[in-house]
Amino acid sequence: MRDPYRGFCFAAAGAALALFISSNAIAEEGASDGNRYFLERYYTADISSAKAFLDAVVKRGKWSDRADPLVIVDVRDATEYRTGHPEGALHSPYPRIYRQCENNNRSEDGGSCTDGVIDGSTVSQDPEDFFLEVEGRIPDKATRVALLCRTGFRSVLAGNILANPEEFLGPDYAGRGYENVFNIWEGYVGQPKEGVVRSGGTLYVAGNDQTLVDLTLPDGTTAKGFDAFDLDLNNNEAIDSGDKDGWIYFQGLPFDTRMLPKLISPSAVSYYNMQ
Repeated sequence: MRDPYRGFCFAAAGAALALFISSNAIAEEGASDGNRYFLERYYTADISSAKAFLDAVVKRGKWSDRADPLVIVDVRDATEYRTGHPEGALHSPYPRIYRQCENNNRSEDGGSCTDGVIDGSTVSQDPEDFFLEVEGRIPDKATRVALLCRTGFRSVLAGNILANPEEFLGPDYAGRGYENVFNIWEGYVGQPKEGVVRSGGTLYVAGNDQTLVDLTLPDGTTAKGFDAFDLDLNNNEAIDSGDKDGWIYFQGLPFDTRMLPKLISPSAVSYYNMQ
């Protein structure tokens, strides 16, 4: 299924960006620059899959006196995590723990229900329960935490909660946020990469005819944008998984399928083997 934000691409500097920033899709308190979905950002910064792999996997155990570790928190659901995850990634799902697909049909990465989701099968994670689960497993709030989801959307939502729980959970959580929260920009699977074209000295995301069109965002707001032209990176005359820019595809980073007791989520234990 095509992501609802995929067609929402902007000129490097132009009216389309201004129109989006003025919409009510962005909270006044949160900055909107950074993540690929233009969501509000209370967390520290966005980082690449490669940076997360270097700091959390390659360096882990290499230098015993290393005082600034990075912990990857995988917020995908139970089925997605079981299908594959970065080595050593802590599983704490948000905003859903599990969902069942129609006919049990999923994409090859395990994340997308190709025939749709069975009504009533989605098990949601309460944001407060999510925060408390992570807090119980990572008590040091100075720890560098990198959030990972499928394409970089859910990880932003989770990162904002960890960085600023007072904003999302209420005043009782004031002062309990994590100091160094990062979003892994591409996600585990990622999205197809768009080409760019130059016109009059300005770079634009490549669309069919470079005409701005009206787009409706998932929250019902409207904006101007281009229908992006996706690149066939693997040259197989199709836009498929191999063209996506995430951890396991274009990035080509190693992954693990072991379900280590110290890493799996307590809230997801009963769902790991259901599909």
